[in-house]
Amino acid sequence: MRIARAAVIDDEAEVLDLIEQILREEGLSVRRFTRAEELLDDLPEEAFDVIISDLILPGLSGLELLDMLHSMNIDTPFVLITGYASLDTAIQAVNRGAFHYIKKPFTIDEIRLVISRLRQRQDLLEEVLNLKEQIGRLQALLDGKAERDAREIPLEIPRMASSGGYDINKLADTIKHLGSLRAEGIISDEEFGEYKGRLLKRIV
Repeated sequence: MRIARAAVIDDEAEVLDLIEQILREEGLSVRRFTRAEELLDDLPEEAFDVIISDLILPGLSGLELLDMLHSMNIDTPFVLITGYASLDTAIQAVNRGAFHYIKKPFTIDEIRLVISRLRQRQDLLEEVLNLKEQIGRLQALLDGKAERDAREIPLEIPRMASSGGYDINKLADTIKHLGSLRAEGIISDEEFGEYKGRLLKRIV
């Protein structure tokens, strides 16, 4: 799934115009809102890949909107924009689960950088899901639950034709890749240990 749809909330038409133009140049479709309540009325039926909101709005603030989204179990990446920049506000936004924080006046490149980071994040999440699936398939094969389908299951760690064992280099590369995902914060230490253990369980 790609980053394709954005919701932008701001009570200044000029800001909405600028952000919409930048996002459309990045290939996103955009829905504009002037109040947080307008967006909430459209959720969860209306789905977005990113929500960009000003901090100070008529009615609910950007931080209050973020809290409301969490209460609705909506984890869409949230970007907070504010002209009232302070360290405390930035910490609050991050602690409440904001993906990113931008200070007004912002540049075109800052908005583009956020979209670039979102795409990188999405790619990493998809990579983790694929890796989990591959590890699950490998574990099922090792447990003898998928022996009849063994030749049809694509594995990241192919067997060596000469010995019938596993390619140690490929195994090491896979574990190294898991380590990089852990360093990026995509998987936890516990998940890293679990996946590594599964790979080594019946190979070593």
